[in-house]
Amino acid sequence: MPERVVTTLEVRWGECDPAGIVYHPSYIDWFSIARMHFLKENGIRYMNDFHDRGVTVVVTDVGCHYRKALRAEDVVRVTAGLVEMTRARLAFRYEVTDAQGELCAWGETRHAFVDRDTLRPVNLAKFAPELWRRLAALPVMPTDSLA
Repeated sequence: MPERVVTTLEVRWGECDPAGIVYHPSYIDWFSIARMHFLKENGIRYMNDFHDRGVTVVVTDVGCHYRKALRAEDVVRVTAGLVEMTRARLAFRYEVTDAQGELCAWGETRHAFVDRDTLRPVNLAKFAPELWRRLAALPVMPTDSLA
């Protein structure tokens, strides 16, 4: 299982402000894409494995630190890695680099597992034991591994 997964994207005009510079919320969308790609590359499909089992993964915290502006048509690589996991929560780290490999932004998202119907937090090991077993096998990076 890969500890880090890289997702390559081309900046679309709709992700930019009128000056053609990537608008800050676009990075959060890229984090979501990279997180889903990380899970998929590690054998976990969000809709099948979470949603269809009655589990919603909600964002409880998100942060992004910007270092270098990106523009429409730039190619970016978003690296995602899991840095924390408990039976109720998980956290990911991300870094965004340009085509030359220069760090443009980095960030983190934190999530909680909740019952899809009640939106109450759940202990995933009890609520969906098979899913928990598979998640517990995912590689967790040291928190200082990215950015």
